[in-house]
Amino acid sequence: MTTNPLVKIAFAAPFSGDQAIVGGPMRQCAELAIAQANEQDDLPFRLALRAEDDGADPAQAEAVAHRFVTDPAVIGVVGHKNSGPSAAAAPIYHTAGLVQITPSSTNPGLSRQGYRTFFRLCAHDAAQGQVAAQYAVRVLGARRVAVIHDQTSYGQPLAEVVQATVQQERAKVVLFEGINEGQTDFSPTVARIRKLSPDLIYFALTEIESSILARQLRAAGVESLLFGTDGSRESQFLPLAGAAAEGVFQTYAGVDPDRAPAAGDFVREFQTRYGPVPVYGLEVYDATNLLIAALAQVGRPDRARILAAVATMKDFTGVTGPIQFDAHGDRRDPQVSLWRVEQGQMRLLGLAGELIPPAGG
Repeated sequence: MTTNPLVKIAFAAPFSGDQAIVGGPMRQCAELAIAQANEQDDLPFRLALRAEDDGADPAQAEAVAHRFVTDPAVIGVVGHKNSGPSAAAAPIYHTAGLVQITPSSTNPGLSRQGYRTFFRLCAHDAAQGQVAAQYAVRVLGARRVAVIHDQTSYGQPLAEVVQATVQQERAKVVLFEGINEGQTDFSPTVARIRKLSPDLIYFALTEIESSILARQLRAAGVESLLFGTDGSRESQFLPLAGAAAEGVFQTYAGVDPDRAPAAGDFVREFQTRYGPVPVYGLEVYDATNLLIAALAQVGRPDRARILAAVATMKDFTGVTGPIQFDAHGDRRDPQVSLWRVEQGQMRLLGLAGELIPPAGG
């Protein structure tokens, strides 16, 4: 029986509430990485996952972060899923010198706060919002656009990027409106959109609110093109929106397994143990393995040295490809892909650079 010391990798996401349908499977991606490392048994440590529910709530995320930093066995954090919780937790990790790698928090400002402990594996919304707006105008021909956001540190900055880019493309934003997280009745918003009859409606919302709004728009007879985020083959938007999902365009700030040649073994193993790979599942798996690689490189559970190893890692290749970070902690060369729901399935249209013609082209 091993007597190796216990080292923990922390993971934070919503495991309760509406977003648990994504947070729970994301946790399983981290569990798989740790299980595989323990099975290989080539480290002088026993690895464990310390997973906590942040409820997609910034205040709850702060409490979770304080528990992580005061646990001496925790050497790094994978998370948080959402931008608001990441923003709330990041200064706590920074003060404690505990490395944080988010797989899916897309707020651009997160990496501009000067927190040396913050790293991100997905693309951020300055890129994602620009791609969506350029595709809407240049490819789909939208001239009149409505933008709906959830007033969070995720949705509102994304919506602002879309609004600015639409205007730069010489199209018009006819409605820019915030709704509330957890809202289920969008009748006033639907009525305003119906009256304006825009060419395209952009959702800077999570799968939950966007699916409800899509259903209510279609039920009211609104035929505008719909465009949202967090597309990917396993997007929860499909089962939540039902028939209203048909024809919806989406961007995705993560890496699709079908465009990641190294992801095959992970996908097969995950599907065998758990089921379908969730959105940003590849990024969770890579973030966990990156922390394990940093621990192996340092050779001991030293937070400061592990942080330095992550920041300077140059030879780590995960299932999403080679990973390096810039001076702000953002991933170099992240992907943004475009998707559309066709016949009840999310279909990959391609990477942004393959699909968007130059301005005036």
